Amino acid sequence: MAMSKGKKWLILGVIAALIVVPVLMRTTKGGEEKQVEIETVGKKVISPTILASGNLTYQTEIRMVSEVMGRVKELKVKEGDQVKKGDVLLRLDPATVEAQVSQLEAAAQQSRLAIQRQKVQVETIEVKLARYEKLRTQGLVDANTYDDLRSQRDLSRVELASTEQQLLQTQAQLNQMREQLAKTVLRAPIDGRVTQLTIKIGETAVPSVTSIAGSDLMVVSDTSNLYAEVNVNETDVARINVGQEARIAPAAFPDDVWTGTVETVAVSPRQVQGQGKTYPVKIRLKPSENMQFHTGMSCRAEIVTRLGEASSQVAVPVQAIRYEEKPDAGQVAKASVFIVKDGRATEKSVETGTADDAWIAVTKGLDEGQQIVVGPARILRFLKSGDNVTQLVEEGDEPAAKSNKDAKSDKDAKPTEAPAK
Repeated sequence: MAMSKGKKWLILGVIAALIVVPVLMRTTKGGEEKQVEIETVGKKVISPTILASGNLTYQTEIRMVSEVMGRVKELKVKEGDQVKKGDVLLRLDPATVEAQVSQLEAAAQQSRLAIQRQKVQVETIEVKLARYEKLRTQGLVDANTYDDLRSQRDLSRVELASTEQQLLQTQAQLNQMREQLAKTVLRAPIDGRVTQLTIKIGETAVPSVTSIAGSDLMVVSDTSNLYAEVNVNETDVARINVGQEARIAPAAFPDDVWTGTVETVAVSPRQVQGQGKTYPVKIRLKPSENMQFHTGMSCRAEIVTRLGEASSQVAVPVQAIRYEEKPDAGQVAKASVFIVKDGRATEKSVETGTADDAWIAVTKGLDEGQQIVVGPARILRFLKSGDNVTQLVEEGDEPAAKSNKDAKSDKDAKPTEAPAK
């Protein structure tokens, strides 16, 4: 029997209602669900850090230079050798200095002989003068002869004193030259390691305060204490204090992270032309196994500036905070987060505090235990209040919760019988 026209329209209306009503309901509730990363708000200890770069160094590095000129005759160490204080490092050819020492020793001996001769001469004249004194009182010696003899005595005394002074001068020169001779042997000033060797046997060592060829012989370092010396910008140095912890990443081993403690903060800056002022900060490293330490190697330091007694506070991942794109001139951009409740995201203004590389403190507007959207950035950027959201499930992960459809199926399904005991 043919269907009447009224019934036909009624069936079409029901079908249309079944299609349109769910769409309208989804639109009213915020549209299609967006998959986002959702985390529960908790408390964290915020650890603000300061980044700085510098070099690895030892506590003590002594640049060895020669105080006398001479050709290297003997080299007792090689780069990397461990030495004890007083160990001989190298010897210079002492021939020239030894010849000068011998010459001065001969001059000193000659002065001693001259002194002996002049002493005998003075004694002889004094005896003669005493005899003439008696003869003069008897009128047997004229006054001129007596005065000439007395002048000879006085002159002999002056010559004796002059020779004695010459001996003292020669002796001082001899002591100085003997000291120079001792300096042809270079000894280790401290217990340590030869970290640099720039001289070879046969080369000439040159005494100099500047770095010219032959002036730098070697570097002896105290390797018992390892340091990183970094340069902190003047805008950050006020937050650096002795005792703060630091993490060091050497340039050659970026996957290695060493720990250390700030030991000294310079009171005066270094200024490089064309750059700002920086303050050297020395960080003492904690030795660890397999540490490949090379002095002079570039490194990056991350200094933790939080106080040791800092308490935990409500914090969220830094990427969860969304800032107002165009704040009014002179005003700070407003911050907000998206709170998730009953599957819907709601934007809420918050006030933020200190931050580190991963977390930022929320001082107002958020409570511990609330759920917020933390990513991904491509969705969070365009998220709006009222949007329906669901937890993003990575490939291979188990869903965190079943969908409404699955939950209803489980409810309607017949419960499984418990196994017999």
